[in-house]
Amino acid sequence: MIDGFRIKYIEVIYDDGSKERCDLGNIIKESEHKEKYNYLSNSAKLSILFDQYTLGLVGEFRKPTNNRFFMNIGIEIQGAEKLLVLSNNPSYHSAYDNGFYYTDVAADRKPKGPIPPDKPEYPVEAKPMEPDEYIKGFPCWAYPLTLFSVDDIPRYTLFALVRAKKKYYALLALTSGDVTGFIGPSSKLELFIGQKTNNIDLSWFLSIGIDEDPYIAVEKAVNYATTKIPLKHRSTKKEPLFLNKLGWCSWNALLTEDLSRDNILRIVRGLIEKGIPVRWVIIDDGWQDEAKRADIWYERVLRRLSADKKKFPNGLREIVMRLKKLGVEMVGLWHTINVHWSGFERAVVDALKVDSYYSTRMKSHIPPAEMSKAVQFYTKFFRWIKENGFDFVKVDNQWIIHALYWDKHTVGEAARNIQLALQVSAAINGLDILNCMSMTPENYSNYFLSNVLRISGDYIPLWKGDARLHTLFSVYNSLLFSHIAYPDYDMWMTYDPYAKVHAVARIFSGGPIYITDRHPERTDVRLIKRIVLPNGEVIRVDEPGLPTRDILFKDPYNEEALLKIASRSRHTYVMALFNINRNGKEIEEHISLDILPYNVPEGKYAYYKVFSNEKGIINRNDEIPIRLQELDTEILVISPIINGTAIIGLTEYLLPAYPLTVMTLDNGRLLIITRVSGTLLTYKEGKFISRKVMEGEMTILE
Repeated sequence: MIDGFRIKYIEVIYDDGSKERCDLGNIIKESEHKEKYNYLSNSAKLSILFDQYTLGLVGEFRKPTNNRFFMNIGIEIQGAEKLLVLSNNPSYHSAYDNGFYYTDVAADRKPKGPIPPDKPEYPVEAKPMEPDEYIKGFPCWAYPLTLFSVDDIPRYTLFALVRAKKKYYALLALTSGDVTGFIGPSSKLELFIGQKTNNIDLSWFLSIGIDEDPYIAVEKAVNYATTKIPLKHRSTKKEPLFLNKLGWCSWNALLTEDLSRDNILRIVRGLIEKGIPVRWVIIDDGWQDEAKRADIWYERVLRRLSADKKKFPNGLREIVMRLKKLGVEMVGLWHTINVHWSGFERAVVDALKVDSYYSTRMKSHIPPAEMSKAVQFYTKFFRWIKENGFDFVKVDNQWIIHALYWDKHTVGEAARNIQLALQVSAAINGLDILNCMSMTPENYSNYFLSNVLRISGDYIPLWKGDARLHTLFSVYNSLLFSHIAYPDYDMWMTYDPYAKVHAVARIFSGGPIYITDRHPERTDVRLIKRIVLPNGEVIRVDEPGLPTRDILFKDPYNEEALLKIASRSRHTYVMALFNINRNGKEIEEHISLDILPYNVPEGKYAYYKVFSNEKGIINRNDEIPIRLQELDTEILVISPIINGTAIIGLTEYLLPAYPLTVMTLDNGRLLIITRVSGTLLTYKEGKFISRKVMEGEMTILE
């Protein structure tokens, strides 16, 4: 038993289909938080290591193990009451069936299939799925679920926050050594290997954070993992260069068919001429000289190391140079972790002069999974990208590491070598990485340099169902993934009917903010100017937002509860509230400071509702009423009153305090420096005061 967590049994699954339970032999206690549990059976000798709340495995087997799931580990959490889990099970993506109807509509294309419902069912019942069926579902996203019992945990769960009677348990599945760990189905762990074997080298498969505070429990789980595997905490890694400026991505605007030099330049030039300070651009999927092998979107291979000559007649370097002449500072290029959806042809190998691995599963070449060869491959591929003028890359389809090298390498070995080679090679060439389709243990367990991570499925423009679910998924996924990398909530269109919801969610993400408008003449300039400073800098919360305490184990999609995400902005606490209720019901709540993910000191506070312009004063234990209609949102700013004074900020911006620098002088007076012009809202001795200020102006509050 480890603080209420215990292993009930261990079962090994062999290549011949037989199963065998292992008996606990002895326990070797090396220190207070380091123990070894030795197990034996007729065909297995193995040890479970417990070290700093991280579980690892070493094993020897007299006959080869199953080459997929080879071990079940039964677990028990004492007093478990309710759970929030994140699952990779692709069953949950069925809520998005037919959703891409609106992707076509937004790109002025004739949509395929029926119109999706505005109230899709979520969650659906998860299918158990064997590994070969699992990979057909492109299991790259994490889906949040609120459960009432550990017996309800679905297969392929990567994270669980468990509320027990006195504590919270955060369980994080890991990939390390040879294996990948998954939580579930039900109250067990499953270990996946991808290759039959008689020996398992040291493989860490689970970390456990335990605390009376749920947020600390989650952070502990990540921090414990960083002591055993390549994963490093977001706060210890370099902040990506594009994080603080406004971007534009070609995907929803142009898809693959309309992507071209002329269309990119037309849109970006149009945005800049309207006063939208686009500072970075992603050239997404569709730029490649590719071969299509079937009428399936992913059956495409890179034919040559070149752009499509019809779309980019003078190559990629020209479009990069022309974008930078318009004022764009950084340009990124999209590719998949295996270069293209279904790999690449021999001509690419010859052009790079590298080794590759021919995948019989994909019937094409892919990067080799041996470390030295993988580093050489990605270094030369990124050198080609850098020589074309690009500053960063968007690396998609990363989940596929789980399946690419089955029976050739163990999944742990392949994931480690490919991910480390990818990140090192990008750094060698001075490229940042925006990671996508990568919310799986094989990827995040190896993010030792990568520091931006898409934490939601594709944004689908114009669809009410996506406005609800995309926001739900992003907020709950931030609870875990904000510790691993800056969360990316994906691009969005400013003239989407639900653009206000998308915009507010993204400034609370703490990650990159970028749009995908197709028609600059329709761009909502007023909305953009509320989230972007004149120099192109986006307003963002100080740290990635987290779901509030009161909703950690609620379902705001199906329950009458507001979705809330909170953070800090300079000297203020800030909270975004959304009504994403599936049935469109109006919701009223009374908000207390107790629900913030922080310890809020006693005292008085001034509050300000950004959209409704309501203001007021509360004591620490008072409540603030909020009423929201269907798919409406509000931002609540809470500023401490110190010596009778509180500073809200510039009311032109959705995070009013962001453009301010506030300092306390020796005599207790407050000095405010404004970075941009606007309307400064303050509170002083019983009154809220608004006045115009100019860029660079200094104000002293007595």
